[in-house]
Amino acid sequence: MVRILLSDHDEMNSMIIEMILRKAGYEVLSVAPEFCIGELKSSRFDLLLLGISSVHSEGMPIVEWIRSDASVADIKIILLASSTMKIDLTNAYRLGVLDFIRKPALPEVVTQKVRDALQKIRKDTILIADDDPGNLIAFTEILSICYSIRTAASGREAMDLIRQEVPDLLLLDLHMPGMDGFEVMEALSEIESARNLPVIVVTADDDVDTAAEIFQYGAMDYLTKPIVMQVAIQRIRRILELSHFQNELRDEIRQKNRDLLAANMRLQALSDQTIYALAGAIDAKDAYTNGHSRRVAQYSREIARRMGKGQYEQNEIYNVALLHDIGKIAIPNGIIDKPGKLTDEEYRIIKSHTVRGYEILKNITVMPLLYIGARWHHERYDGRGYPDGKKGQDIPEIARIISVADCYDAMSSDRSYREALPQRKVRSEIEEGLGTQFDPEIGRIMIAMIDDDRDYRMCHSVCFPHQES
Repeated sequence: MVRILLSDHDEMNSMIIEMILRKAGYEVLSVAPEFCIGELKSSRFDLLLLGISSVHSEGMPIVEWIRSDASVADIKIILLASSTMKIDLTNAYRLGVLDFIRKPALPEVVTQKVRDALQKIRKDTILIADDDPGNLIAFTEILSICYSIRTAASGREAMDLIRQEVPDLLLLDLHMPGMDGFEVMEALSEIESARNLPVIVVTADDDVDTAAEIFQYGAMDYLTKPIVMQVAIQRIRRILELSHFQNELRDEIRQKNRDLLAANMRLQALSDQTIYALAGAIDAKDAYTNGHSRRVAQYSREIARRMGKGQYEQNEIYNVALLHDIGKIAIPNGIIDKPGKLTDEEYRIIKSHTVRGYEILKNITVMPLLYIGARWHHERYDGRGYPDGKKGQDIPEIARIISVADCYDAMSSDRSYREALPQRKVRSEIEEGLGTQFDPEIGRIMIAMIDDDRDYRMCHSVCFPHQES
């Protein structure tokens, strides 16, 4: 278990923070600041929360004592300070203080900062690009306590280093010979891995126009010379925290998108399997028409492909066509299997499979087009079809596609009342139906498919999409 040493003269604050941390699952020991070092030397702790009230105005003696003693020098430290107290950030960072908690602190703030400090193994990397050696030395001396520092004496050198490895933050001097800060920021946009690199510009210019231009080029903040290190440290911390939060958010969004895609794929697979199972149940009603739904779906998809429709529309039409005869599930087997001529009443019942199919499918909202094929695949282009007598372009295009595919399969397959028709007869029947029974353009595509099928094998080579190579 993670062990935390809590040392603060403020007893009420200590009690509250201890309660927060214990509730979060940490083991906490509270001691007065004068006993802090003794406890660190006698037992192992993962983190020290040290009250700022134990820090004297001339420095931070307890932290300095800890850092000077090799046996405890590597302890992670967070300072606790009242909201009105001023902290010497430069000295604090020099001594390796990881963070600050302002009192009184919200429970979520305490747990988040403690969690971040405990998980902080890798130091953030800051690339400092400045042609002034004095500035490089000053920044490096202060920032190297908490960060890994890389330096570049020119814009071009900075870009070379970024291409090798993108840092966590770029501290960029605006005016450098050769390649200035604006040119560096412009070049960053061309490196995909560096497009989200946070940039803080350093400049002696303090006019509004320069500030506006700095932000226009994509910088997240800027510092004006002469640099106040207290301000620089706070801004660097804030920008890095914001950058890490944005990266975590982007990662979370990417993961959510991957999860959503996987869920959609599972849902699509379930939908496809359900449709295939229903299509199999339809075809099982009649041994003579076994495979009819699959063949009609295959022909319909090929017609759609030749019409120039995309893969998504082709698959959608395939699924609609698979269930075009689903209403036959409600038709008695004695009528479906009858080898002879149907009576008028039996024919009326057979025709009702269009409306029955529509009633079955109309409430499936995840695939709202399914019912179209079921209801209107027996409509005729001249308006003499059923159930609604729709005419021409009023018949949904999907139904017009399925209509000609359905008729082709009916004529090219053996039925209980006759054998399959010869291919030339099938072609002739479809050609005669152009403009009366069939949409002329869609019918001509079916004729072209027949003409391409010289050996009359198309009706014997149909398979499910997932069986195709």
